[in-house]
Amino acid sequence: MSLSKNQLKKRLGAKNKIKYKEEKLQETIRRSKIAFSENEATDYSSYAEFLYQQSKYIQKRWWVLQGLILLFLWILLQVTESNRYIQRGMGVAASLFAILILPELWKNRNSKALEIESVSFYSLRQIYSARILAFAFVDCLLLGLFALPVLMTGKLPAVELMIQFFLPFIVSCCICFRVLLSNRFGSEVFALFLCVLWCAVWLQIILNEKIYGWISLPAWFCITGVAIFYLGYCVFRGQKGCMGIWEVNKEWN
Repeated sequence: MSLSKNQLKKRLGAKNKIKYKEEKLQETIRRSKIAFSENEATDYSSYAEFLYQQSKYIQKRWWVLQGLILLFLWILLQVTESNRYIQRGMGVAASLFAILILPELWKNRNSKALEIESVSFYSLRQIYSARILAFAFVDCLLLGLFALPVLMTGKLPAVELMIQFFLPFIVSCCICFRVLLSNRFGSEVFALFLCVLWCAVWLQIILNEKIYGWISLPAWFCITGVAIFYLGYCVFRGQKGCMGIWEVNKEWN
């Protein structure tokens, strides 16, 4: 059936009109995407907000348990009048205090959530940094609330507090970070086993008068300094090599 010139013009006009609308629609979609991307780029969380958000994901029961350990240790020192064997056994409580960091700080490895975290706006390194910083802040606050009354009441000299509590605590942290940030031995069970083994070795050193008396005060300071340095190295190495964890593809970030 032949079409008249008027009908042909109408059909061609309708097609051009549809094409014209389609082009405008695609242009509108493109501009909307650009506007959305620009808005998202300027509306991201600051580092302080990100740190606060990460701290909200941490279950507070671990901090409560850490506080209860320090409270129990404080009461024990009060009741026993700072018995020297109780003082020297503080390393066990210090190791347990450090072990309570494990379940929450590395729960993403147990739940296989590293892939999800790796595609977020913040990198996996920043996520780990935020969690470590949140735990460090709260733990420093708890340890300060424990250490100040101990020192102010004279229940324990500062040097003894450093040797009997902070040194085993730092060594336990070194074990946890070194093991759990390792591709070969990244296991909470293995880290827990090594911490228990360290407690046994520590008690053998502290409760043996000959060994304890043989180690001089400068040697204790030197050992503590080395432990602090190695802890910093473990954290730095873990942050630097966090993308090498076998679950994570470097191209995701």
